Formats: sequence, structure tokens, C-alpha cells
Amino acid sequence: MSNPLPAASIILEDRYSPGSIYLVQRAKALKFLGGFHAFPGGKVDPPDAEIAQSQNLWDIAVVAAIRELFEETGVLLCRDSSNNSIKSSPQLAQIRCDLLEKRSDFASIIRDNNWVLSASDLYPIGYFTTPLFSPMRFETRFFLAKIPSGQTPEVFENELENGVWGTPAEHLKKWYADDILISPPVLALLEKLNKSPASDWRLSSDKGLITQDEFVLDRVRFASWIQVVSVACPGPSLPQIGNVFLVGLSKFYLIDPGALDDLGVLAIQKAIQSRVNEGDSFYGILLTHHHPDHTNSANHFADLWDVPVLAHLATAEKLLNKIQVSQHLDDCDQIPLGFNPFTGSNLVLTAYHTPGHAPGHLVFFEAKTKTLFAGDLVSTSTTVLVSPPDGHLATYIHSINRMADFNPELLMPFHGCPSANGKGVLQTAVFHREKREAALLLALANNCHSLEALANEVYRGLPDPLMKLAQKQIHAGLIKLSEEGIVIASLNDANEWKLAQ
Repeated sequence: MSNPLPAASIILEDRYSPGSIYLVQRAKALKFLGGFHAFPGGKVDPPDAEIAQSQNLWDIAVVAAIRELFEETGVLLCRDSSNNSIKSSPQLAQIRCDLLEKRSDFASIIRDNNWVLSASDLYPIGYFTTPLFSPMRFETRFFLAKIPSGQTPEVFENELENGVWGTPAEHLKKWYADDILISPPVLALLEKLNKSPASDWRLSSDKGLITQDEFVLDRVRFASWIQVVSVACPGPSLPQIGNVFLVGLSKFYLIDPGALDDLGVLAIQKAIQSRVNEGDSFYGILLTHHHPDHTNSANHFADLWDVPVLAHLATAEKLLNKIQVSQHLDDCDQIPLGFNPFTGSNLVLTAYHTPGHAPGHLVFFEAKTKTLFAGDLVSTSTTVLVSPPDGHLATYIHSINRMADFNPELLMPFHGCPSANGKGVLQTAVFHREKREAALLLALANNCHSLEALANEVYRGLPDPLMKLAQKQIHAGLIKLSEEGIVIASLNDANEWKLAQ
């Protein structure tokens, strides 16, 4: 679990169309919320404190916010020596290019042009810390600012894909219709902005938004029908963070409640109770597979709410005398989630049998929105463990390729940050396995033969506590290669392997 990095972001308002604000879409390939819409911004760089000439976090964040806004959109919140706002021009565009291509730095640009940051034009509206679902976490300070006259935002296609103006209501309408993805804190701020007229946004009274306080999300939502509760759960060596999902609207299911401790159980319970209090119906629990980090508190919620547990038959057999699976799900079985009034269509999850990590592993796919609840098919934060005898690498890779053929867009992993690049994440996972296999074959050619020696070579530099897990991955790779006739195990020692002649 990483400590959050300081970051800053600007809610940019159109000067001539009050209430219209600018969202940028992050590139899908980015690890942190790739494909999601957000406000322009990014992490604080060490030189930002030097420019601010302050150690105050808000003062430093002002510099970072202005710099990031300029880098991402070309909008510069500065004034010249005559106290005039900077205008868009070819010269300003070139300065931006020099900054992005690291031919210059922000401090030098400000100094050499005798510019002054328009710090007083930024209004703080609070800060937010990324929840535990992401291994990459930020403590982001948000500011409200109007675009200077004579400037127009322009997004370069690198870390961003596009930018769009709209009122909070217009952005929210697209989100509810599943037309765009919006990062959870930005969604919360849009909802907050939507409750007040733009003329009140800069007030510090109860009517306004101006504050330096932290704001905490009541619900972390990635779509109108997807809520995530991130909890500590059991891991193969140490506790880890898992994403428990509430999916559906008026009727909803819980996916993989694997909370390790009372704190996690209470967080899930609070989420369920809140939905039920609003009149929604809790229909049951869906399990992707039998591992404890996905099932640890399933009995608790099934008994407390008198709801069924649904899983594959192979998972039910693994959980015999531990968790009562009420209904078996097979490949292509459908789980109706009811009518979505925002899109005018029905939400339906389809279960797909994706063994390899575990014999009864299921994923759940919503075809209209191309949303994949991946369980442990893939992770965006780590490599999925494939451990024989339950784990089978060739089957695992086949399962990944099968789901990639569905062209999923929004991928919701149990471990790691959601991604709008679902198919890309799946393809990257296969590519990673291919690289590991090539490294394994090279190690065998270099006279490494035991599981221990092969793991030490292929996973060179891995901390000792994780080497036992690495040996399991190596074993899975050797079994795959032996099934293909490429390697053979020693007749005298099953722990020794060599290339087939």
C-alpha cells in the first residue's frame, strides 16, 4: 500500500460561458485511470516548491496546478510585467513544446519571460486522497479558475486523448448514459458544482465551494451501476487490497466479498445498508473463484441478508463445508441486473468460465457497456499467480485470449486500478507471460535446472519472501512447456528440468 503523492488539479471555467468547465480524457494506455475523464492536473514536482518559495502544501499545489494546466492544455495562468494576461500565440505554443520535450523547465520559462503566476485567480475547493483500490495514490488539491481571455485549450495526444467543454449537468448526463467515464473524485465535484449556480462557486460561505478541507466520497463509483469498496484481504504471503463490487441499480449483487478484518466487513456492510435504505434490493453474492481473498466474508453477508451465493460448480466443490453455494453458474449463464433508466436498456451480466488461475474461475461481462469484472483473470497492479495443481498456465492464457476477443473496454480487476483499456490490459498480460517464457527457456539453455535456480535467474532481484511464489510460477511455465514437448522433467528428480533434445 503506497503513500499518496501530492498532486494538484484545476477546474477550468469558460470566462464567456459561466458554468461551463473543461474535462480532459486521459490516454487509455495510462496505468492510473487510463481512459477516464478528469480535470487537468498532475503530481507535484520538486521544483514547484522552489517556485512557490514556500513549504505550505497549498502554495506548492498552486504552482503545480498552473504548470500542469499549461503542459496539458496550453492554458497559462500568468501575467506579464504590465500585469496583463498572457495570450495564445505561436510563441506560447513553442514554449509549451519546449517544456514538454524538456528543452526548458517551468521555473526558467517564468523567469526568462518576466512572468508572474496568477495565484490569486485560483480558488481552493478542497483536497482528496485516492482510495486503496489503486497502488498509485495521490493527495490532490483542487482549484477553481477561469480561463484567461485570449486563450484556448489544446490537448496534445500523448497522456491525454481529448478535451471537452460542458456544464456539470451536461458532463453528468453523459456519465449516467455510460457515454463517458469520469474519475470518482471528479464525479463527486461535478455533482457538488451541479447543486449550485456558477455565481456561487467562489463563495466561502455555506452556499459556496471555497475550502481547504478534505472531502471524502460517500461512494466510489465508476459508473452509475458500479460501486467499489476497497478492503484489506488475505494474500498468498501478506495481506493485500481487493476491490469488492456492488453492481446493479434497483437490484444489485455483491462480487467477491473477501474482507480480511472487521474494518473491511463494516465498510462493505455500510455500502449494502446505504443502498437498501434507498430502496434498492440486494439479490445475492457472486464469487469469481474460491480463494480466501475473494470469499473470506461471503458467509457473513449471505447469512446477514439471507441472500444466495452463486459460483461455478468447481468453486462450490473447493468451498465445501466452508461456504454454502446456493446456485451453480456455468459458462454463458446470465444474471439480470434490471432496467437502467439512464440508458433505457436492461443491464445483464454474463458469466464466462475462465479457468487457469483456479478451476472454477468466472468473470462477469456486461455486453452493452463492454464492462468486464475480471476477478483474478488479470490485475493492473501485479502479476496473477498461476500455481499448480489448481493453476494451469496454458489454460490461463487461453482464458485471457478468449475474453480479449470480446473487446472489453472498462476492466474492473479485483486487484488494482480500473482501466478503460480492457482489451489492452488482457493483451499485455499475455505478452508478459510470453516474455517470462522466453526468459525461462534462456535460463534452461544456460544450465539452470532446478526450480530454485530457474526462479533466481528469471526473477533476479525479487525479494526472498516472494521467491517461493516465483518458483510456483516457474513450475507452471515448465508444465506448459513440457506439454508442448519443449522441456522434460528429470526421471530421478521431479524438481529438475531440462530442454528436450
